[in-house]
Amino acid sequence: MSRRFFIKILIALGLGAYFPKLAEAERLDELHMPQDGYEPLTSVKFLRQVVTKDSRSSRMIMWQADVEENFQVEWQLIGEDTAHFSEVEQKKFICSCALENLKPASLYKFRIILGERATSWQYLRTAGDGEFQMLIFADSQCEHYEIWQRIADAAQENFPDAELVTVIGDLVDNGEADYQWRAWHLAATKLLAGKIFAPVMGNHECYGVDWFNALPTGYLNQFTLPDNGAKNLGGYFYSFDYGAAHFFILNTQFAELDKFKPNLQSAQEYFLRRDAAQVNRPWKIVLMHKDIYDYAQDEFNDIADKFMELFDELEIDLVLTGHLHTYRNRGKIFARKKSTRGTTYILCGRAGDQKYVEPHSTIDDVTFKNLREEPESFIVLNVNATEINLTAQTVDGEILDKERILK
Repeated sequence: MSRRFFIKILIALGLGAYFPKLAEAERLDELHMPQDGYEPLTSVKFLRQVVTKDSRSSRMIMWQADVEENFQVEWQLIGEDTAHFSEVEQKKFICSCALENLKPASLYKFRIILGERATSWQYLRTAGDGEFQMLIFADSQCEHYEIWQRIADAAQENFPDAELVTVIGDLVDNGEADYQWRAWHLAATKLLAGKIFAPVMGNHECYGVDWFNALPTGYLNQFTLPDNGAKNLGGYFYSFDYGAAHFFILNTQFAELDKFKPNLQSAQEYFLRRDAAQVNRPWKIVLMHKDIYDYAQDEFNDIADKFMELFDELEIDLVLTGHLHTYRNRGKIFARKKSTRGTTYILCGRAGDQKYVEPHSTIDDVTFKNLREEPESFIVLNVNATEINLTAQTVDGEILDKERILK
């Protein structure tokens, strides 16, 4: 019996969690497969492609290494013979490499090399200016990350052509616990292979291992993100173009970060106004972790106070939030009232194993029928220049909701 076959039997029997090193090896086997005479480079783990300001011409390649070494990234445009080599930055065993001057709407391949060792070739597709598909998750935090793996694998299997992926905050249960990040990355291995990841910071990224509020150093180490121009707030919020949309990734962790970053609100307001004035895409979409509504009080909350008037002013088309671990579609809201115009607000369901129950409210157009039994879910977003089509579905494929937004 081969090692790989033995591991697959263990995983099929649900025993992978009892043999974590074997389970990890199975999900990393394809990455470590040697090619072109190279020996396998097995010190590379958790490879991901992170979003840049303009995904038409650049990409951030990141991974975790077991040792500090002089890695390089070899890359080339498919159909051309010219190979390029880019230097790698390494910080606390997390490596990053910026690939730049890429051609829009083109397919590249790349691999990580170290002397006579290399990973297998990986694929990278640059963005165009038009239609794209995106997978949206929220709150993947888990006690047992097999749940996150199940929904991540299901989304990848059913939507392999999606180009962009996000988790809208609370990726892990504790942002300073390294074992949590390892479990999260391992579970997302198939999902993130070949897709661009655009993370959003949540409140659980702002807890230390003692569960007191802390700076989100774990999150910031995991992802090198586009510059926002704000002093001492790099990675806390950012924006990027992708296809027909411009995305604003905002930070709602005021309660957790106020004593560390008291200028977080003013910096984001300045950033939003400046950035929105330069948008040259048909759609403006906001991703932020905490929601705008307090279901216990059945009223808008402090996050709404900070952002909703600004969203009205800047004519934001769609706001996607998380934090409450339940799916809700509110339709369009303008001046804090249900409307036929204004911003569409969608609250994303959970992608992890932490279940909450929020009461019904008249603000919601769509709510899961049985709140106590609401399963994990995710959103598929199809965007082109004239419309956005949103489908929310459970991990087992049940359709929760469909929403169409016309420009």
